[in-house]
Amino acid sequence: MKKISGSNVYFKKVFPFLWFGFLAFFFVTSLESGAGCNSVMFYIIPIFLTVFGYFLFKRLVWDLVDEVYDLGDELLFRKGGTEQHVKLRDIVNIDCAPMNSPERITVNVRHEGPLGKELVFNPPMRMFTFTRNPLIKELIERVDRARNT
Repeated sequence: MKKISGSNVYFKKVFPFLWFGFLAFFFVTSLESGAGCNSVMFYIIPIFLTVFGYFLFKRLVWDLVDEVYDLGDELLFRKGGTEQHVKLRDIVNIDCAPMNSPERITVNVRHEGPLGKELVFNPPMRMFTFTRNPLIKELIERVDRARNT
C-alpha cells in the first residue's frame, strides 16, 4: 500500500483559517475604530472577499480527498471517515491541472461510489510544476494495461 497523494492540511485547513480570520479581524477592527462610518467600502470589501473566498475554496480545495493509496490493481480514496475502492479497469479518465495551486489530479470512474464519480486529489509536492506529473503518466499506463487484460 503506497500513498500517492500529498498532504492537503495547509490548503484545506490552515489557509482558509488565515483567509477568513484576517477578513473577520479587518471587519471587526473597522467597526470598532469607526472607520466604516465614513465609507461603506469598509463593510462591502470584507463581505465580498468572504463570499469570493468561500466559493473559491469550495471549488478548488474542499473537494479534495484526504488520502489516496495505491493497492496494486485498485486505488483507495479516503475523505473523512468514508472510503472508496476503485479498480484500475473502472477508471474512465485521468486528468491533471498542473498550473493550479494545489496541483489537482481528477479521476473519473464508471460507477458512482460513496465519494462520487469524480475523485480529486493533490499529488505529492514537487519542485517544477510546469511539466506533466509523472504520476499521471504512470497511472494512465496502468489503467490502459488493466483494461486490456
